[in-house]
Amino acid sequence: MLERSNFPEMSGPRNSDVSFIDIDRILSILRRQYLVLTLGLALGLGLGLLYLLMAPRTYVSASQILIDKNLQEMASEVAAPTSALDLEAEILNQIEVLKSSRIASAVAGAENLMTDEEFLNPPPSFTQRIRGTLLGLLSPLLGPAEAEPRALEATVQETAGALRAGVVVERVGRSAVIRVAYEAPSPELAHRIANAYAEAFVQDQLNADLEATRQATDWLQGRLAELGESQRQATLAVQLFRRESGLTRGEDEELSNQRLEALTDQLVLAQAETARVRALSNQVQAVINAGPEAAADNVALLSNTGIADEEISAIRTRYASVTRRIDEITASFGADHPQIAVLEAERRALTDQIFVQLRGLNEQYRNQLTIAERQENGLRESIETEGRAAAQANQAQVELNALQQRSAALGILYNSFLSRYEESIQRQSFPIPGARIITEPELPRAPSGPRTLFVLAGSLIFGMFLGLGAGAVNELRERSFRIGSQISNELGLRFLGYLPKLNKSGLKHGKAGTAVQNHRYIRDQVIGRRSNAPTTAFLETLKSAKLMLRKRHHAGRSVTVGVVSVLPGEGKTTFAVSFAEMLAANGDKVLLIDADLRQPAASRLTAPGATLGLMDMSAGRSWREIARIDEETGLTVIPATSSQTGSTSNDFLTSQPVQSLLEEARREFDYVVIDLPPLGPMVDALSIEPWTDGFILVTEWGRTPRRLVRAILENEPQLSDEIIGVVLNKVDFARLSRYSDPGAAERYVGTYSRYYNVTAPDPNKQTVG
Repeated sequence: MLERSNFPEMSGPRNSDVSFIDIDRILSILRRQYLVLTLGLALGLGLGLLYLLMAPRTYVSASQILIDKNLQEMASEVAAPTSALDLEAEILNQIEVLKSSRIASAVAGAENLMTDEEFLNPPPSFTQRIRGTLLGLLSPLLGPAEAEPRALEATVQETAGALRAGVVVERVGRSAVIRVAYEAPSPELAHRIANAYAEAFVQDQLNADLEATRQATDWLQGRLAELGESQRQATLAVQLFRRESGLTRGEDEELSNQRLEALTDQLVLAQAETARVRALSNQVQAVINAGPEAAADNVALLSNTGIADEEISAIRTRYASVTRRIDEITASFGADHPQIAVLEAERRALTDQIFVQLRGLNEQYRNQLTIAERQENGLRESIETEGRAAAQANQAQVELNALQQRSAALGILYNSFLSRYEESIQRQSFPIPGARIITEPELPRAPSGPRTLFVLAGSLIFGMFLGLGAGAVNELRERSFRIGSQISNELGLRFLGYLPKLNKSGLKHGKAGTAVQNHRYIRDQVIGRRSNAPTTAFLETLKSAKLMLRKRHHAGRSVTVGVVSVLPGEGKTTFAVSFAEMLAANGDKVLLIDADLRQPAASRLTAPGATLGLMDMSAGRSWREIARIDEETGLTVIPATSSQTGSTSNDFLTSQPVQSLLEEARREFDYVVIDLPPLGPMVDALSIEPWTDGFILVTEWGRTPRRLVRAILENEPQLSDEIIGVVLNKVDFARLSRYSDPGAAERYVGTYSRYYNVTAPDPNKQTVG
């Protein structure tokens, strides 16, 4: 068997339309627990009324303060921009200042609260009154309680602590307004302290601004002296460095740079001239190295060399004429002509002359190259010397610039501090606070606490939650059967019906006496019932059980049924006797066997004077000698009483005499009803199961644990198959509808009042079984 919910409403959905919140289920729970909810609400309301009666009256007076930085900016030449974040931080800071002990101490001193009787000895609070009441009630046991001494004087710290506990500081919306309120037992005291708080805060703002300005002025004065001395020393350092480095004017660095640039330009020109002379010298030297024969071909090198152009031109003309004449004679007369030799000699002479001129020209180029190289080296040395001098001048200029910058920075800083010093001097003569009172506190006309509606609403909410919590605990603790659908859903067994809780007013005979009276009450209904007479719920359940037995009736043999329960006292004996008498009253031959050898309750109801019982069959007696017949109903009863003292054998129900009894009873009776011991540790019901046609399980409404029943049925599967149906006994019909599902038959029990005559149950009287 599967474990199901502890609540009847949670035993599973009845259809596919399952909503997230089942309103009917919630209303069912509320209907069941309405008494607990009502008690919870009553308790909460009672606590609220008690608090209203015993709590002292309090009064609140409040003022409003505006944090306005524009007032301070009026005295300043430049208004500092204020962002929303800065304003938020400023408001939070001022709220903490209002809550501080400094303001509280100032208020205590201004109002002389250290010796104020009204402030030091307020009326007792609610908890103090409750404590005093409890101590007064317990004084006979604990002795008289000592009265607490009344304070006549307190220190400033103690008074400030008490003030901070009663003051309320809060921001008004998102504005720059702060509300300061104080709660006191009298309106005059609340008004005095609220007004003193506002004035103390504004004065504290003014004092704090003056103190900050004074400290800033003193610090600026000392700082100005230090900065003035530092600036003077920096100026002297600049002048001293100028004298030591020789940098007297600002043009020195510029002149040095101009000289360096001129030398550089000259060096470039000298390097170019050196390269030109070296190239010419190399060219002439190459011709000289080639010999005199090559000199005639390079006669053009003699141009622009200092030699007279007419002489060079004559040489070149003459050399060209001789060469042309040699070529002409050679062409006309051949190479052997005598004149060619003369002309060749003349050409050689001209070649030697050109070679001599080239050698002289080479020597001239060498001299010029030496002069150009010396000039270039001299310029390079001059540039290096001038560069070193410029570097030294630049380094000195850098140091001078650093000294000048430091001197200038100290001068700017000095002027800035001097300006701020003058501003602080002016603020000392014209102090403006950054806060002002915009709403003066008023004298309270009515008490602010305790708030009646708020307390009552809170107490009702508390009571509702208390009732809901208690109701939830009751629902969680519900572990028994309440409606028939639980039996069908959780046990998989057929539900036969409800048996109402019987009540006979005026009976005071104990548990056994109540059982006898209940039996007589049901017996009167069974015997006196006619076919058209009004019926009862008890009889209808018996009829339902009879209909189920008919399905197991076979021709030529009776139906043997055992009546069992899980726990003792669930009413199985009352049901078994009533069921057997109902069958007999209808004209059937019925045999009732009391097989509960340990507690023969059925024998006490049907055969109180019997001396022989079921156990006497083991001594050889016939069941016919033991059986007794009820003259009113015709019911045949075999009691469990016995003449054999202490004989309660556990395996007697499986003995041969009992088996013979059941076999004979099947042939002679229409129905055989056996009242068996409770299930659980007793195995009597299981031992007799092969000789029965089934069992009827009787469970007590609101008492029999569902888990116990499931455990027994799971451990004994054959027993579960043999159970014909289950009866819920001792049902409170007035409460039954509270546990049913919406639309279930239990909700309409009241509509059957003309058919069922259900008597209100008496919880002090129980039915035994």
